[in-house]
Amino acid sequence: MRRTLSLLAFALFTLTLSAQSSISAEEIIAQLNDGVDVALTGVTIRGDLDFTRLNDREETQKKGLGNQQQWKYHVRNALSFVDCTFEGDVWGFRIEGDNRWVKTGPAHMADFHKDVLFKDCKFEEDVNFKYSHFNEKADFPNAVFEEYAGFKYTKFEESADFSNMQVDGDANFKYTKFDEHVNMANAVFKDYADFKYTKFPRGADFSSVVFEDDGVFKYAEFSRGVNMANTSFRRDADFKYTKFSDPSNFAGTDFGDNADFRYTQLDGRDFKGRR
Repeated sequence: MRRTLSLLAFALFTLTLSAQSSISAEEIIAQLNDGVDVALTGVTIRGDLDFTRLNDREETQKKGLGNQQQWKYHVRNALSFVDCTFEGDVWGFRIEGDNRWVKTGPAHMADFHKDVLFKDCKFEEDVNFKYSHFNEKADFPNAVFEEYAGFKYTKFEESADFSNMQVDGDANFKYTKFDEHVNMANAVFKDYADFKYTKFPRGADFSSVVFEDDGVFKYAEFSRGVNMANTSFRRDADFKYTKFSDPSNFAGTDFGDNADFRYTQLDGRDFKGRR
């Protein structure tokens, strides 16, 4: 009986949140601190959603000679945002400090232990998940990033879906770790897109993607192939030192006027791309 009442209360709580037209980011953090899953549909999130403000944290590195103090925050509940608008920044990473360019204060980063879904969502300000670990599925289908989209050093342990997303600012996937398949099909990158040093061990779908600015895959590795069919590079396409494996599909790919395939390999052989 007690379990039934708890489930009913949770269902009513979720329905109440979904029925709201807006909610503050602080309310979401409070919900996570209470150990409750977040499920929002058609809601505007006011303020900065900072996952490094959670109570569940641990010090992973103490400050010392040559060392920066580091804190890890744990998001242990599932997140589901569908058709939501984020008016402020969304942070899974931040560094304290007053200097804009060089910050030496404590570093804060968040790990996500359950499924994370941002479907049909619009991010009006910066999004930064640098160094975050997504232990379960992490999906951003049809998401619109109006500013910076940061996934540098981010680790995805399950498949990741970024299909049909649009990034208006810089897209940073440098050193990103994808343990499973990645879906970027039909994405649009309007500014600089950086996939340098990123490894795709289980394959990747970049079909029908549009790179309106530079698309950089220097030193990237596609261990089980990649689908770039009908993809368009409208400025520079940098594949220097990139390693491709079969099956790789470049049918209908437009590499633009300045494609760099120096030292690129396909299954260990020299690779010559089309210009």
